[in-house]
Amino acid sequence: MVRKMVLAFGGLGVASVVAIYVLTIPLLRRLPKPGRVSMDGITTIDDAVEACQRTHLHGSSLVAYAQNLAARKFTYSRLNTWETPSRAFERGMGYCDQQTLALKKIYDQLLIESRPVFAMRCKFPAGVIDGMPWPTEVAGHTWLRIRIGDEELDVCPGSVNNRPGVTQFEILSKVRAYEPWIRWLMYVPSSFTNIIRDMLARRGLTGAARSPIDTRLRGGASAQPA
Repeated sequence: MVRKMVLAFGGLGVASVVAIYVLTIPLLRRLPKPGRVSMDGITTIDDAVEACQRTHLHGSSLVAYAQNLAARKFTYSRLNTWETPSRAFERGMGYCDQQTLALKKIYDQLLIESRPVFAMRCKFPAGVIDGMPWPTEVAGHTWLRIRIGDEELDVCPGSVNNRPGVTQFEILSKVRAYEPWIRWLMYVPSSFTNIIRDMLARRGLTGAARSPIDTRLRGGASAQPA
């Protein structure tokens, strides 16, 4: 019985992954052809670390600089949710998990201790995602927390307007630690959610297609194909 259950769950898992891959094909076709984007000579995470080291900043100033660098390098996107944080950073596109974990990789190399966290309900302002309007929404989100002095501050690379302790989203539910195993557990539902949101946006079901809204595009203004 146990063996049958394991096989059944294993088969369901494989089927889910295959289904997600099939559903992402339309998204993948819309990815820009340049697979690597350079911003001020920064293409990879290692490039970003070197750029941070060249500033000779320390403490909170270095934390803020790296956060802003990652925010400028990334444009929020749902098209490449299957890519690793490092690969998404090179492309200059990605959603919150990829952005957050890419910034954590930068902090790790700078010997800045950080911990990823998530909340199931956060409120975001209206914006533009993958070139399509998107209204104010409540959704799950992932970001970092870093201790600076006696304070633990929220650090999110999701907007160039963010800085340590100041974010563009409002937390509406309990904040939990984002453990490594959670990332893999949440990968399929997160990818599926991004696919559904993209389909809704393309079909104009958000009701925001003709509404004047603020942009939620992050970075990319000075980025060039590498």
